[in-house]
Parts: sequence; structure tokens; C-alpha cells
Amino acid sequence: MSNNLIAVYGEVPELIRKFSNEKVEAYLDEPKDDFNFVKFDLYHTEITQCIEEALTLPFLSDKKVVLIQNAFVFTGEKAPKDVNHNLQQLMEFIEKYDDHTLVIFEIYNQKLDERKKLVKTLKKHATLKKIDQMTEEEMKAWIKRYLNDHYKDIKQDALDLLIELTGIHYNIIKQELEKLMLFLGDNPTITKRDVSQIVSRSLEQNVFLLTEYIQKGKKEKANHLVKDLVYMKEEPIKLLALITSNYRLFYQCKILSQKGYSGQQIAKTVSVHPYRVKLALGQARKYDLETLLKIMDSCVETDYKLKSSYMDKVLILELFILSL
Repeated sequence: MSNNLIAVYGEVPELIRKFSNEKVEAYLDEPKDDFNFVKFDLYHTEITQCIEEALTLPFLSDKKVVLIQNAFVFTGEKAPKDVNHNLQQLMEFIEKYDDHTLVIFEIYNQKLDERKKLVKTLKKHATLKKIDQMTEEEMKAWIKRYLNDHYKDIKQDALDLLIELTGIHYNIIKQELEKLMLFLGDNPTITKRDVSQIVSRSLEQNVFLLTEYIQKGKKEKANHLVKDLVYMKEEPIKLLALITSNYRLFYQCKILSQKGYSGQQIAKTVSVHPYRVKLALGQARKYDLETLLKIMDSCVETDYKLKSSYMDKVLILELFILSL
């Protein structure tokens, strides 16, 4: 495995770039210039050119860095029409790389495509670093910085509502901020009313709201929400899978919290974002373990009905909710 061949991936480009900059500064031990630092973007440059640069010895410098951004070839993302990458050449380069230049691939995606031979080769020969999502507080700080860069600010209650509606998802939040700024025009401040008018609740947050309605006995509201989600083209089978995932998380959080685990420790143990654990703990406290097990059993039975019954799938899901 090569220490000078690094693939860094995750959903937040800003955090990935921060990691890369730290690696570059530590490696070069001198300011970046045109001789010791070269940057490419695989959306616009063919991989052959990147490889040729990586294999060229440094000129007027002891060390060199080649940074390759938007390295989507390691994910399931489709290639832009005007760029044709020689993936066989890239695979051979990774296998035979001799370490004389620091090469960093920046992959702006939460997952690598494990089915690809290219990814298997990368995992075998390169150093991989996954950059986790921001915490809730880090995300709020980033939102304020992002808006400040665009000469805007946001009231605290509006910021709290934005997080409640979107969850801690960088890409979703960035899209919603762009919508909000377009809506604001020349107005400098985002209010809670602006957020409630413009921002859409994410599917993940809708499912948390759905389980909250169920927990509070608001079955009619829960079924109205199901109909709204189905109207937005969400499949009942997918909705049930997300509901099941929530109750499984409630069960895990309940057990681990009883053992004295903190929210952060639970998040690390079950590999879930701390914000999701925070929401799950809030609902899990209202249940006992036996009830959660019964609900999960009911989820399994409903899943079987959805896949095998000729009944209307939305009706099956509504009856499931009414039975809880």
C-alpha cells in the first residue's frame, strides 16, 4: 500500500479539500507554486494527462503534488459526455505506482462503487480516507459562513428549523440555501417564515416525523403524511423500509443508552450520524424494548404483505400504521 497515493472521499467537498490542503502542506513543507503543485478535474481533463503528470519527475523542486478533483470514476456516477477516461491505464498506474510524487484523488461521494475492479485495486494499493459528515454544530457554523460569503445572514430560529427540515445533509442544505437566497433577493436576512415557505422537508426527516406521529397516537396525521409521500412518487415498500430502519435504530439506541452509552458513542457503535441518534433517542425513550420488538415484527409481516399480496399497497401501509 502506498502512502503517497491517497483517495479521500465523503459527501462534504469543503471538508475533503481541508484534508487535502493539510496533506499537501505537510508533504511539501514549502508554499505551493506551479512547479510543485498541479491540480486536475476529471470532469474536464482525461485521466491520461493526470497520470503523465504524476509520472513526470519534479522540476525546480524536490517534491511534487498532483491533486485530482471530482474523481467520480471510483463511484457509480456516469461520466460527462465530452470526457473519455482510460480506466485500464488508471488501474495499471495504481497497481505499479512508485511513490515519487504525492497523488491525491478527491471523491465527492459518500460511497465508492465496491463492485468495480478499479475500486478493489484502489483499496489494495492506495491509502483511503473517508471524511464523515459535519456535526450539527459544525453544520450550523458552515451555514452561517456560507451565507456570510454571500452577504446574507440567518436568524437562530430559522437556522434551527432549516436543520429540522433537512437533517445534517450537506448537499440537501446547500440546495435549500441556494433556493432561499434566490427567494430573498436583496433582503439580507433569512427568517423562520422564509424557511417554512421555501424549504422542503427531506424524506429522512419526513419518516422521523411519521414515526413521531405514530408514537403520539396521531395515526390520522401519519396516514395523511404517507399519502403525501406516495403522491410525491415514494414507493410504499421504500417507505416501510425507512420506517423499519427507524424502529431498528430506536431499539439499538434504547439498549445502548441503558448500558450508559452517550449519544456520540451510540453513533459510532451503530455507524449513524449523531444527529439521527439524537432524534432517535428522543423517540426511543417513549417505548419499552418489548414494544419496539413487536413493532419490528409487524414491520417484517407488512413487508411480506407488500411483496406478496394483491391488496392496494398504500392501504396495506395505512393498516399497518393503524395497528401500531
